Amino acid sequence: KPPRQPVNPIVYVAAAGAGIFLIGAIFFLYWSIEQGWIGPEMRFLLGLLVGGGLAAGAAKLILGDSPKLGVCLLLAGIGTLMFTFRWGAFEYDFYPPSLGLAGSALAVILAGALAARAQKGSALCVALSAGLISPLVFSEGGHHEVALSIYLAVLMAAALAIPYLTKVGARWVVTRWLAFAGTWALLAGACLNANYSDANTLLGLVLLHYGLAGLWIWLPGQGEAKPSTPTILWALATLATTSLGWYLWKRGDHPAEWFAGPVLFLALVNLVLVKPLRSRLESRQADLGLLVLAAGHLALAVPVAMDWKWVGPMWALFALGMAWAVTYAEDHPDWEEDEIRALLVLALGMASIATLRWMVHTIDWLDHSELPIPVFNRNFAEAVFTCLAWGLLARRGRASGVVGAVALELVANVALAVELGRVVRHFGGTGWAASIVITLTWA
Repeated sequence: KPPRQPVNPIVYVAAAGAGIFLIGAIFFLYWSIEQGWIGPEMRFLLGLLVGGGLAAGAAKLILGDSPKLGVCLLLAGIGTLMFTFRWGAFEYDFYPPSLGLAGSALAVILAGALAARAQKGSALCVALSAGLISPLVFSEGGHHEVALSIYLAVLMAAALAIPYLTKVGARWVVTRWLAFAGTWALLAGACLNANYSDANTLLGLVLLHYGLAGLWIWLPGQGEAKPSTPTILWALATLATTSLGWYLWKRGDHPAEWFAGPVLFLALVNLVLVKPLRSRLESRQADLGLLVLAAGHLALAVPVAMDWKWVGPMWALFALGMAWAVTYAEDHPDWEEDEIRALLVLALGMASIATLRWMVHTIDWLDHSELPIPVFNRNFAEAVFTCLAWGLLARRGRASGVVGAVALELVANVALAVELGRVVRHFGGTGWAASIVITLTWA
């Protein structure tokens, strides 16, 4: 890998200048409206000329000797065009907002083509940012969740063509994270605000986005560099699909226990991907993450089909599996550092979620909402698996080891004290006696 060249300070100045210019252009158009100096048609034409001129100048610089400076101008140009199209639709009523969105999308496509020609991930970042912001800029209110989901699918499919054509997008880390995070954030907003009648349609679109995310994350058959941080991106896509799918499943009034079917399907997908991704990465570094995801979804299918109360222990067991995967990866030199870091972030996240779930169940018991049998209960099972996960993470040392050690102390001490309190209550002791035992245990 060639050494990274230092960034010229003038690039930061140019980026700041592009942002200031964009704000100034917006303010000038607004001020001209207030003063009545220029007519609507001239203001609209002026915005098109300035935005188009900036974009053309950016293209020349990106394809020339100053690509970073060109990206800064591209940001200003696309932003000017986008807000010009918006004012033409909402302020001047020259055309419907949907046509303004189409014009903004055309500018994004041209920026993406420029990124493909120059093989610059930064240019694609600008195009993707504009494409993700456009639905918010041209929003008319109301329920258009299905249309938004379809638009995001088209945007992602168009963005996918660039790394496949240029064969260099596997290492565009910022671009890949931006595409994934922006798309799924908007998709989550669409699903959470969907009508009941659109739930089934959006459920199918979520599965479509899951497939597109897989193509974007793994880039199969590209034949160039190995994709960067694919494991954590794929894990987040799988967890997001499961979560949004469950929400839409409930809004579609389907039986809750039947959701075990889609969960098993996602587990099967991860199992099937083990062999082709081993060939794609030319190593076994993705095997462990895929197997943990498959095992986690297989374990989740059981409480979904039977009793949701056992989801907590399954999450804790999943966190334990991810923590073990981190220690396994660190003991094998064929694993890349960024993959180990990705597994570590995922393990810390799952352990934290399991800890929060255990804390909620513990608070429920302290409020006397239930009196489970000591030791043989789901709350204690959650605590045991969570403690084991934090213990494995604490063995690493460094910053994550400190976090693991502190979390282990917290969970283990509270779990032991609460369990002894359950023992007292189980054999006929009062709540005051249980509180005294808990306090003495902490002391």
